[in-house]
Amino acid sequence: MNTRLNELLNINPNEATQKDNDALIEELKTSKLIMPVEIESDNDEIDESFRFRPVKIMDENKKTFIPLYSDDSEVHGHTSAIDIYTKDLANMIEDNPENINGVVINPFSKFNVELPMDSFLKIFK
Repeated sequence: MNTRLNELLNINPNEATQKDNDALIEELKTSKLIMPVEIESDNDEIDESFRFRPVKIMDENKKTFIPLYSDDSEVHGHTSAIDIYTKDLANMIEDNPENINGVVINPFSKFNVELPMDSFLKIFK
């Protein structure tokens, strides 16, 4: 999953060219990523009351991010997750805005990508 995206994510940011950065943005427009979720239900069954919300993580500056992962090998410590297209996530965030500062792709990898929420949403306009 996301072979080209992973190639671009593994480029050292200090060595990335403008062409690399542009290619990364283009890949993000159509990527399907893994998003950890919290599952909620009004009872113990999966029925109409079943819903989920993205897991949020906080950085050292107390900013809140939605973690996204490019493949299974990047996911750490989350028990429930869904595959979601980045465009669908952007639509979901616009429909239900919360106090989220941005998204972070592969937050525990050597070269993670942190996008402020307004920058993430602008990708899909």
